[in-house]
Amino acid sequence: KLTDFSDDSSGASESLALRSAAADNTQYQRDADSAKSYLSAADSTLSSVSMIVQSARQIAVQGANSSQSPDSLKALSSQVDGIIAQVTQLANTDLHGAYLFGGTQTKTPPFDAAQNYHGNTQPLSAGIGPGYSIQTSAVGSAVFGPAFAALQSLKQHLSDAAAGTAGALGSISSDITQVDAGLTAISAAQANIGAKGSQVDSVKQQLTRAQTGYQDSISSIEGVDLATAYVQLQSAQNIYQASLSTTAKAFQYSLADYLH
Repeated sequence: KLTDFSDDSSGASESLALRSAAADNTQYQRDADSAKSYLSAADSTLSSVSMIVQSARQIAVQGANSSQSPDSLKALSSQVDGIIAQVTQLANTDLHGAYLFGGTQTKTPPFDAAQNYHGNTQPLSAGIGPGYSIQTSAVGSAVFGPAFAALQSLKQHLSDAAAGTAGALGSISSDITQVDAGLTAISAAQANIGAKGSQVDSVKQQLTRAQTGYQDSISSIEGVDLATAYVQLQSAQNIYQASLSTTAKAFQYSLADYLH
């Protein structure tokens, strides 16, 4: 029912404000969807890392057994080396070209082949509401640093034990504790990311309700009452038909009729 600002200047102003708020809300919905994607990708990555590091712990338990032969210890060291490579690859996971675990430095891999960290310590975050932002990943140095240190130590001690270095087997036992600490850091990061994911889900529901409210409000201002409009249309049509009929009767004679 608003085709021009002059139709209802107050209603038009309110409608414009509501449309602006609805547009902002739509953008927040997109940002929330994006944040959820990042959190889901990070959660999935950390699940995989946790399982791989668990396998390294099992290797450490095997390696600490004094009955292991040098060849077995060497093979176990090689397996840990492979695990380090897998964890490095996962720590460099990206989503749509943005690395998840490098902080706000998303354009370069956070870890190199030697597991040196090249990201920063500023968490990646997204604005998903007016004045409200949420962390969408975890800083790689804090998440993976303890695990990398433990795995590198385990690899070295297994190799030393295979070479017969004194005290190496005892060091492998200590590595188990370090691996556990690495797993704890990964689990803590995953729990935090899971909590953030739940928060985003809640915000998304609020944004959906808000969008429905905006649309309803806009409709109440701009929309036409169909029942009233129908009555008005019928009345206008009746007047129009009556006007046509009256005009037809008034001009039923042509110029030719007056020439006879």
